[in-house]
Amino acid sequence: MVHLFQCNEIAHKYFSNVKKEIDLAGRSPYIKLFLASRDKGSESYAKVMIKKFTEAGIISDLARVDSYGELERKLFLLKDEEEVTGGFVFYPINFSEAKDSYFMSIVPEFKDIEGLSSHNIYRLFRYERNFPRSGCKAVVPCTAKAVIKTLLDENVKIEGKDVVILNKSYALGAPLRRMFDNLGATVTACDINTKKHSIEYYLKNADIVVTAVPKKEELFDDSCLKKGVSVIDCSFEGNFDFEKISNVAGNVSSRQSGNYIGPVTTSMAAVNTLYLFNYENYLRSSKP
Repeated sequence: MVHLFQCNEIAHKYFSNVKKEIDLAGRSPYIKLFLASRDKGSESYAKVMIKKFTEAGIISDLARVDSYGELERKLFLLKDEEEVTGGFVFYPINFSEAKDSYFMSIVPEFKDIEGLSSHNIYRLFRYERNFPRSGCKAVVPCTAKAVIKTLLDENVKIEGKDVVILNKSYALGAPLRRMFDNLGATVTACDINTKKHSIEYYLKNADIVVTAVPKKEELFDDSCLKKGVSVIDCSFEGNFDFEKISNVAGNVSSRQSGNYIGPVTTSMAAVNTLYLFNYENYLRSSKP
């Protein structure tokens, strides 16, 4: 019988750990959230994040942003706002003047809750686990981190395993591939442009499958999966039929199965906020 990854329990554990550390610090992190679209998924995510962050002791301020220039200016200003621990942008934005990846890249590295700034991605690719010249843990992209933490918390072995990722995006597929590489897995990356028969070929030997194609489409079924495979669907829409996959999978997370990885992603944003908070406190204590 297929095992459902216990995503809500995993998220609760990390939120609890964050709250304990913030309580010990004696003050709360203050973050800025930026909502720059009318995307329903982003609106919903913002409400959930504010609620969960408040419970964990993180103070947040949500700003609605209506233009490319306004968002760019607010992100650049973060660097000099000493009272602000970090910033978080809800994607997609889809401003015509620039791609979402541009905004991801310009968030100041030590205010980057999502872990998607150029410096933090570079740090991930070099497997540098701490911020420079400190013992403070560095941030990495939230959803990719959520996938890894879910697997490790459920004792799914990664080292030496074959992994297929159905996503190549800057925000998820690319950093997740590097995380698996860093942990000793062999990774194949595909996306919506990969030929269907090629995807099926790669899947046949996969021990772990992660899919995050932003459209409702059955990309594969149980016929091309091996027995006991661990499958995580990060897409909001759904990339496979849970009933079919459960015939062969050992572990599954999907929205359809009711144990979506979203809560773990939100808890990883809280963990990243804590890491930025710890680094902020380290810098304050180091001042003469």
